Amino acid sequence: MALALRQLLARRFIRPLPVQRQSTRLFFLDFAVFVAAGLGVGVYHNIFLGFPIISGLEVSVGFATIGIFAALDLSLEWEYRIIKEARFLDNKVLAPETFFPQTRRFAFLACGIIFFVTLVLLLLLARDIAWLKAQDQSVFGLSVLLQSVISEVLFVMGILLVLTMILVFSYARNLNILFENQTNVLERVSQGRLDTKVPVVTNDEFAVIAGHTNTMIDRLVEKEKMAQGLELARQIQTSLLPTASPLLSGVKIFGASQFCDETGGDFYDYTVRDGQDGPELIIMIGDVTGHGVGSALLMASVRAYMKAHLQQSLDLAEVMNRTNGLICRDVAGSGHFVTVFLLMFQPASRRVTWVGAGHDPAFFRAFDGQDCIKLEGRDIPLGVDPKWRYTEVSDRLSNGVLVLGTDGIWEAVDAHMTMYGKDRMLQIVNANVLSQPQEIASLIFAEVEAYTGNARIEDDRTVVIARLA
Repeated sequence: MALALRQLLARRFIRPLPVQRQSTRLFFLDFAVFVAAGLGVGVYHNIFLGFPIISGLEVSVGFATIGIFAALDLSLEWEYRIIKEARFLDNKVLAPETFFPQTRRFAFLACGIIFFVTLVLLLLLARDIAWLKAQDQSVFGLSVLLQSVISEVLFVMGILLVLTMILVFSYARNLNILFENQTNVLERVSQGRLDTKVPVVTNDEFAVIAGHTNTMIDRLVEKEKMAQGLELARQIQTSLLPTASPLLSGVKIFGASQFCDETGGDFYDYTVRDGQDGPELIIMIGDVTGHGVGSALLMASVRAYMKAHLQQSLDLAEVMNRTNGLICRDVAGSGHFVTVFLLMFQPASRRVTWVGAGHDPAFFRAFDGQDCIKLEGRDIPLGVDPKWRYTEVSDRLSNGVLVLGTDGIWEAVDAHMTMYGKDRMLQIVNANVLSQPQEIASLIFAEVEAYTGNARIEDDRTVVIARLA
């Protein structure tokens, strides 16, 4: 009857609960059933069989003592089944805001077990003492009577000890499987496998750790997706940069960038277009404020606008004017801007024309010269003032090497926060003026890295080297 009642109560009050609370509720339910059964038996014996009240109290205490062992073991078994079936449960449960620590649970249960065991032994000893007083020691002998009492006490203590050991093994079994669930998932995470989460099936420290572990896994998955997206963006951005020198007699050109993030705000390009006096070499280099995805998107827009306007055979100043109008609209109110150096070289006439929009000057080192000369611009960066009108500067160049770069090169710092500077870069150009552009660029990057001690790149570094023969 009690078993049927227990099953009915379990279906009604246990199964609808979240799995984290079911084992605790089941413990109280089973313990209440045992206590109620003990009280019922005690009352029945007292009313219908005429047993004394003390006898009914002993029966009730006995049921309560057995009940706490049985209820706890049944609760641990229920929890064990939940943990074993946890892989079929919803693993999206977060860490509980409040929890019942294992240490507190163990302390309460230990105190409860000690209390009931002590109470049983005291009642047993009280009954045995009363029984000894009622016996005729001349018939049985005191030693025989004491042996009988001691045997009974040892038997009861042995039963309680066995029940306690069963609980200890059940408790350890559940803790072990909870620990295995956690460590197995963490081991998979350490191997880069983020497809498994820790089941949150209890309401203790393990649940908190499991919930935070699952949150960590979710964020690692998001970070991995973001990294994949950034890698794709890096590949796309890299594909936008030129990979070969244009086919133009007497001209060899090479450019390279090192981004401080997966994507960067530096850009460069070079191409050849038809002009009135023959082919024209167009070189552009720019630096968007900041770095990262936002700067990369703005970089792509600036590059696309300028290339589209250059294909219309517009002069450089008009290209910059139109591009500036579009960029001002795109970055309005954001505080972002773009420095650009746009240059055109006509091999037939040796005429060079450029527009510097807030960018550092280009440098030219003639093969038969001693020093580098500056090609300085006069205008403000793109994206600052939509009404600004850009102006061209012209000159004629002999045979030599043209160098363009971004501030990530000369503003790189060493351990003492001293900048690398433009002079060191130009010394490399002067010492290797007859080398190929790629060799000069490689030497510049290598020396900057050595100067900074191979520290993390804090700003995008870009250089373009053109050999004009």
